[in-house]
Amino acid sequence: MKKKVAVLGGGAGALTTAYYLSRTPELREEYDVTVYQVGWRLGGKGASGRGPNGRIEEHGLHIFWGFYENAFALMRECYKLMDRPLTMPLATFEEAFRPRDLVAMEDFVQGTWQRWVIPFPSNTRRPGEGLEETAAWQVIAGLLDVARQIFDRLKGGLSLSAERGPALIIEEVVLAVGTRMIQQAYELASNAAQTQAAALESLGGKILELMREFLRWLWAQISHLIESNFLLYQLTVGLDFLMANLIGIVEDGVLVKGFNSIDGVDYREWLRKHGATELTLRSALPRVIYDAAMSMVDGDPDRQSIAAGSALRAMLRIGFSYQGHVAYEFAASMGDTIFVPLYEACLRNGVHFKFFHRVEEVIATRTPGSRPRVTRLRISRQVDLKDPEAGYDPLITVKNLPCWPDKPLYEQLVQGEQLLRENIDLESFYTPWKNVAEQVLEEGKDFDQVVFGIPVASVRYLCPTLMALNPAWGRMVDEVPSIQTQAFQLWLSKDQRALGWTVGSPMLTCFVEPIDTWADMTSLLPREGWAQPNAPLTVAYFCGPMPGPAIPPPPTEHDFPAQQKELALQNALSFLRNDLGVLWPKCTQSKNPPVFDWTLLVPSNEGVGEARFTTQYWRANVDPSERYTLALPGTAKARIRPDNTGFENLTICGDWVDNGFYIGAAEGAVISGMLAFRALTGRKLHISGEAFWYR
Repeated sequence: MKKKVAVLGGGAGALTTAYYLSRTPELREEYDVTVYQVGWRLGGKGASGRGPNGRIEEHGLHIFWGFYENAFALMRECYKLMDRPLTMPLATFEEAFRPRDLVAMEDFVQGTWQRWVIPFPSNTRRPGEGLEETAAWQVIAGLLDVARQIFDRLKGGLSLSAERGPALIIEEVVLAVGTRMIQQAYELASNAAQTQAAALESLGGKILELMREFLRWLWAQISHLIESNFLLYQLTVGLDFLMANLIGIVEDGVLVKGFNSIDGVDYREWLRKHGATELTLRSALPRVIYDAAMSMVDGDPDRQSIAAGSALRAMLRIGFSYQGHVAYEFAASMGDTIFVPLYEACLRNGVHFKFFHRVEEVIATRTPGSRPRVTRLRISRQVDLKDPEAGYDPLITVKNLPCWPDKPLYEQLVQGEQLLRENIDLESFYTPWKNVAEQVLEEGKDFDQVVFGIPVASVRYLCPTLMALNPAWGRMVDEVPSIQTQAFQLWLSKDQRALGWTVGSPMLTCFVEPIDTWADMTSLLPREGWAQPNAPLTVAYFCGPMPGPAIPPPPTEHDFPAQQKELALQNALSFLRNDLGVLWPKCTQSKNPPVFDWTLLVPSNEGVGEARFTTQYWRANVDPSERYTLALPGTAKARIRPDNTGFENLTICGDWVDNGFYIGAAEGAVISGMLAFRALTGRKLHISGEAFWYR
């Protein structure tokens, strides 16, 4: 008899688990998988919908970094399994993901915003294919090579002292820090007679003091020049930043002990400990990981904090282990590009989907002398389907592409007219909607195993018996933090150059808080449904953290989402009144700079001034399941592994579990789903990077 698996939630971790549980005929003979999903669509924090004019509406900015090896491998399988006709949009994996090589950062130096624009070189590796494990020497060699390149540029732009002291240091230090140390790293790490630990220990003993001496000399030579010369500032701060990371890695034995060994301290404090100057610590280079990971306590930009090991792992992965390109954007929305293929692949594999099924409680009990088990699941059915036998068909088509709508397909629902009339949000934790029925699923009858894939901020409301029976669950709920986020999107009548941006198509961060991140997403316009001749020429996504309560309010606070969405609106308007002109110098009103020119917004609602903004899209992500999971110092140890939940028939998945990565990202969620598959089945499944990065 098949084992019945109840998968709770429809985010990346949950769907990864469902996919791998149904991946082969043998697994399909052994497991009967059902996904229970609130509302009408899948995707979790990566869900998207299609609004007016077929426009894409996202929770925020989503990309895949080039190191997302496991996520890319999963998507390759899904696209192959879908086997779409080549005449369809996004018919193949290669069509679905587009390279992004340009990363930009804003840096507030000497009272003005200055810009870092970093073009990352491509390589011949293919994302999700030919997965190779990283070696410690490769990390050190990569850092040293970049440091050498920076110093070569710095040396070429300076008239350095010809005195014997500095000249000798240049000769000995530059060569040692560059070619000689890289060669030594290769030789030591590849010597079969030495363990990698011994190799790195030997390497560290030889170079640490030399690097410190080099940095002391460098700052003495040029510290008085760098703040008046931004290029010199960039090169010197960049070199100092790289060296502090390298010194810390070697001195703390990070590549031997693992990144978690330094996760108890904040990243900037760790850099300071290993010699980074205060100028470097204030710069955009360390700040970028705080903003990219929205790592602010309670969403407060003045309380930036991130665990050193998690930050270092992510930055090294982004910069040194990407496949092909540093990042990839989606050729449509994240929902269309990622979650439609996952849904269709799972559906083809026989996975059942129960849309409009809201999890109310996971109930566990303990029999004397045995481990506790999940024995019941309380699940509310939110609506009645007009055709229960056929089930709910969730997708629409926009320009021949299957997509998730921004609202339920009311014509399939008995209560559809009422939901539309009352503007009910069935996805909201705070909805006042009265569900049509509640059912209690029982172990042994309705399920045998449970996969809990709903984010950690929901656990206190959904799993009180788990917290009561196992203190580790209470500790996880108390110590693994999450925050609210906010986002808005603009559609404009001018292209980027006409708006004043002339440096490619960037992803930019480290800008004003709380709207600190922007990406040009104009490439999505062909996949939207705008009618000519009044179609927009630019699409821009903005997002950032949102200050708010550390613990989300209970579901009885029905007005909470509307209050927070109004705050997100005011934050967006403030940004447009005061700050966007820094990025787009030609987007402001000629007679009233720096205020944004509201007439640029598409479509026109014939409103005046800020009233035009009501045609755009903005949101506050405040539901417990929408909150962004943080990797604050010392909190990783409170996370629970999918194979160690303390409950006999329960595993977990999501970016909040102990998946080895910790920063909120699709790759961490996919890894968690793979770990959940292992925990549930006892089968092997290779996880790329596990042996080195995530151990």
